[in-house]
Amino acid sequence: MKTADRYILGEALGPFLVALLAFIVLITGHMLFTVVEVIVEHGVPLPSVLRFVALQVPGASVMALPVAVLMGCSLAVNRLASDREIVAMRAGGMSLWRVLAPMWALGLMASIATLAISEQAVPWSKREAEMLIREMVLREQSLAFEPGKFTDTGEGITVYVGERSPRPDELRDVMLFQNLSGDWPMVSVSPRAVFRGDQLYPLSARLYYFDGRGVTTLRSSSVTVDLRRVGSTAPGVSGPLGLAEMPIRQLASEIRQREETAPGSARSYAMELHSRLAMAASCLVFAALAGPVTLRFARGQSLVGVAAAMVITFGYFLLMIWTRALGEGGALPVAVAAWGQNVVLLVLAALGVRMLR
Repeated sequence: MKTADRYILGEALGPFLVALLAFIVLITGHMLFTVVEVIVEHGVPLPSVLRFVALQVPGASVMALPVAVLMGCSLAVNRLASDREIVAMRAGGMSLWRVLAPMWALGLMASIATLAISEQAVPWSKREAEMLIREMVLREQSLAFEPGKFTDTGEGITVYVGERSPRPDELRDVMLFQNLSGDWPMVSVSPRAVFRGDQLYPLSARLYYFDGRGVTTLRSSSVTVDLRRVGSTAPGVSGPLGLAEMPIRQLASEIRQREETAPGSARSYAMELHSRLAMAASCLVFAALAGPVTLRFARGQSLVGVAAAMVITFGYFLLMIWTRALGEGGALPVAVAAWGQNVVLLVLAALGVRMLR
């Protein structure tokens, strides 16, 4: 690596690391904010809280890396341009493509890191977070249920809780909705439910059974809830591992098997696979975009170019969410829905550099 490459990369690396740390803190802070009320209300131990926050870092890093690359590269270009160093480099025989190449290398490394984190660290952190929540639920059992909301137990029973009792081992105004295979649903309504070990027991419950001709009411019900099955539904945890946590190899295998069985049935798996790869590639896309946007809009004299790059990034993520919804719904081909915005921005970046030559 030449001295100029090390110098340019060094200019981008500092802002990149600061921005990465800042965005990770913001994202994990937002995740903590969503559960802070429950944490304070139930006195969750501080070590458990800190561990929960730490387990959110891998997922936050995947979201923060593309924006951090954009910030680092934009601020580096802005600084070099404002001090006329880019002019000096070009006067010394370096093309604009060559000046920006170290930043593209940073984007490529960030893309590789994003893919590695999403493949290795994110599934592990999700599993650990789910286990931690289960431990907290079994220790503070009422954490498994949030008043005014429905909780799916994962065993054919959905629980609705009106309010928590001042007593830690009791819930009030509890309804249990049970769907039996090939039968009409049953609803159990009880004014109180208590925790005994790992089970939730409704007290003085009335069971309403729908048989298609009318409603049968029973005075008591043997329906109970196993708390070991509902830990992943506690507030702040998105649930059991799914498509977003499957390794790429497993996604590819699922796509092949489903397409062989029923063509077109693997769209959601293909969308997840392409979206994950496109998200990782966005680091390189933003690194390529930072230079021409910053130079074009700010002329190296202010932070307007950096602000313009951030606006484009915001639009990128909105477009990504929209096109993914269209791709999952079948309105767009999967490849177009996942990669379209990356291709468009790369073309615009190439045209921008060419116009600034």
